[in-house]
Amino acid sequence: MATVAAAMARRTVTAGAAWALGATTSAPMVVLVGGIVATYAGSEVTALPLLFILVGGVVTLLLVGYAAMVRAVPHSAPYYAITARGLGATSGVAAGFVALLAYNALQISLYGLFGSIMSGITGVGAWWLFAAAAIGVVSVLGTRRIVLSTQIVMGVLLLSLLVVGLFIVFGFVDAQNGIPTAAFDPAGLSVPGLGLAVALTLAAYTGPEGMAAFIEEEDSGEGKRGRAISRGMMICALSLIGIYTAAAWAMQAATGTGEVAAAADADANLPLTLLSDRVHPVFGILGAVILVLAILTSLISFHNIINRYAFAMSREQVLHQFLYRTGAGTAADAPVGASRAQNALAAVVVLVWAISGADPQTTLFGWASTVGAMGLLALLIVSAAAALRYFARNTDSGESGWATTVAPLFGLAFGIAILVTMLLQLDALVGAEPGSLAPYALPALLVVAAIAGVWRALVLRRSRPQVYEGISHGVPSVYAVPDRIDL
Repeated sequence: MATVAAAMARRTVTAGAAWALGATTSAPMVVLVGGIVATYAGSEVTALPLLFILVGGVVTLLLVGYAAMVRAVPHSAPYYAITARGLGATSGVAAGFVALLAYNALQISLYGLFGSIMSGITGVGAWWLFAAAAIGVVSVLGTRRIVLSTQIVMGVLLLSLLVVGLFIVFGFVDAQNGIPTAAFDPAGLSVPGLGLAVALTLAAYTGPEGMAAFIEEEDSGEGKRGRAISRGMMICALSLIGIYTAAAWAMQAATGTGEVAAAADADANLPLTLLSDRVHPVFGILGAVILVLAILTSLISFHNIINRYAFAMSREQVLHQFLYRTGAGTAADAPVGASRAQNALAAVVVLVWAISGADPQTTLFGWASTVGAMGLLALLIVSAAAALRYFARNTDSGESGWATTVAPLFGLAFGIAILVTMLLQLDALVGAEPGSLAPYALPALLVVAAIAGVWRALVLRRSRPQVYEGISHGVPSVYAVPDRIDL
């Protein structure tokens, strides 16, 4: 029987759990087998390891101000609340709508990827059957306490890191022409495919920022709300920079700088092939199994983030109250209404793609992941601007000047540069003809979502001013929230 709760159960997410959930959302196995291979194959960038460091550095700069705002404005819909406190309630609702679109797009893109991979492995042509099965798995786990999801994703994450680690070690041990120094030569970035490489590299770092949505479930001491989440988030971002840089470097070492693009273009599963051929065939099989599990756990992580955004915004009556419903029994304190809504949306999109006959990997995965990555980058940029304004008006926050001014300012500048680079080469990102305007329909969706958010906020300000005034302030007292209940 459905109930309505004041908040999520607290003391269930530690800094370690935040790190695990963030890394799982990013999905190192998917980045290794999908992102890094696709980047080498689709661009002429040879300095991909350097690019991972540069883009990861920009994301980390943006996360510094974002994390400071998470500590100052703890909320289960962080982009919504941070923007509302820094730039105004109307902007906050717009940011919340964009965040819901971006996270849903990233989650739904993975259904296309999962279905396509499973169809290739099994030989069953109906990819949508596997996507539907994945929706079923996510719908079950999405209505359970976060501690269960954390236990599952932690196991898959450790296996994923084991395989990625083995690939890195044997990539260098079996280097074809020694350790390639060209991997860090800036000249290797001066190529026409830089925009594509930047976009795919940026998508690899999607995940750590989403952990702020678990703020109400954080296991932290009195007066330290947001500390564990922000610490786990930053450690996650920094660790991913190291992992992805080493993986891209190892792939270049294993194939040779001049041959890596051709090798990646010829074999979409290049890392698994290298592990199978040069280590042992069992690792190729193990890698394929873990890749499938990694996609599923990434889906679960995105699902949990979206749940909390919808739940928190519904609690403040910005969204429909159905999204605020929680469950009883094993689903207690899980946002069942939000879970059902996003599962229904995913099912509709998969159905439309199945009927259309479009390729799920190049279109559903490619297009939707582009929308999601661009949306989250835009939101990180907006959050940096919100942090600059918020801390300029709240000088007694106790945060350092690095967190309140320096990092957000530099992150804002470099983040805008990355976003512009993506927009200028959007046709290459989605495989459209050069100069075509059709790809700009994708970022246009983000603009439409923002406009819808502005319209919703203006309606609330006119018809329900008390709700409008409460935007971003509907966080319950931690003392009114239940403690952890072991499963």
